[in-house]
Amino acid sequence: MEATIKHITKGAIVVMVLCFCSCTKYNYINGGTANGIHDCTMWEYFHTNSYDWDSTVVMIEHAGLKSLFDGTGEYKQITFFGLTSNSILRYMLENNYERVTDIPVGKCQDIIQKLVAPKRIMLNDVPRGNRIQSGGGIESAFVEYDGLVFDCIRGSLFLWTQRMAYNDIEDTGEIALYIASRNQDGTRNERVASTDIQTTNGVVHSLNYDFRFRNF
Repeated sequence: MEATIKHITKGAIVVMVLCFCSCTKYNYINGGTANGIHDCTMWEYFHTNSYDWDSTVVMIEHAGLKSLFDGTGEYKQITFFGLTSNSILRYMLENNYERVTDIPVGKCQDIIQKLVAPKRIMLNDVPRGNRIQSGGGIESAFVEYDGLVFDCIRGSLFLWTQRMAYNDIEDTGEIALYIASRNQDGTRNERVASTDIQTTNGVVHSLNYDFRFRNF
């Protein structure tokens, strides 16, 4: 089930599209309402959508972390901020890897564990907040407002929600979930594409296709 070189062309096309889109304010997946409740483990859920999760499954297995997701490990409930196959393919292209299993095991473990917390948390559990730069420069520090600090297996995340505008009317649209790493300074805010994908052993919040490893 490895994501081999034959997937690279498709990944390159996706990357080019994402790079173009990232120049606009519409640089996120309009995931709509996630397909709410799945009567299966998180590991089984990943296998229902090969386009989004095929390479993620390979990375998890390569990292030796399958038990985190199939319900047999130490943590019986988890929250996973799910990096999708397209994010992994982007990283492979940037680093000249041909297969997911070419990525060092330690790197796979590091990024996955920074995106998994040993508790279940839903969109409605995250309060309103924000994270903005304190100055105008690229190197300016970020300041966190309200929101929630969320301890992961490795490191921690800052989470917050915002109600978006609808028909140009503020605070009348969908509630968006954002995350940012607290493990390093100066990293960008990441918007979650689809929230509250529930399984029997946890919740998945699917990240945008343009999620970048270097920000975590």
